[in-house]
Amino acid sequence: MHEAPTPAPTPERDARSRALRTLLQALAVTVIVGAATAVSELATDGGVLTLATVGTAAGTGALMAVAAYVQRRLGR
Repeated sequence: MHEAPTPAPTPERDARSRALRTLLQALAVTVIVGAATAVSELATDGGVLTLATVGTAAGTGALMAVAAYVQRRLGR
């Protein structure tokens, strides 16, 4: 059987796709770092989760998003 070739994405569609991938990566990293940090804090501090801990997790996710964005822009 013959299959039709997949059309090349337009620059606008490709940009939206990159933005979505970057946001999803940032969310995933924030969740993973947040969970690991929370477990670490709860295990060592006797059950206290501080605002600094939450800020660290969010900041790490934001930095990873920026890094992913820059990497994709440079690879373009």
